[in-house]
Amino acid sequence: MATLFERVRDVVVAQLKVPAEEVTPQASLVDDLRADSLDIVDLTIAIEEAFADDAEDLEISDEDAENIRIVQDIIDFLNEHGING
Repeated sequence: MATLFERVRDVVVAQLKVPAEEVTPQASLVDDLRADSLDIVDLTIAIEEAFADDAEDLEISDEDAENIRIVQDIIDFLNEHGING
């Protein structure tokens, strides 16, 4: 079974069309993975959809999305909502 990081990495790779090896927990979505504001919106939707079966009513608010700057922030957000991989 894939780890939470691996699952998040797969969503990031699919959405941002970046090589998997560039997606590390400390990778900045904007600086390292070259995401723009529209990419971030699309990524938050993709994360919500990818993990919908793991947590009821998983929704990343605009405020939460503003605090997601690196890949680890996504993992931390999911952990806070009871998704551990």
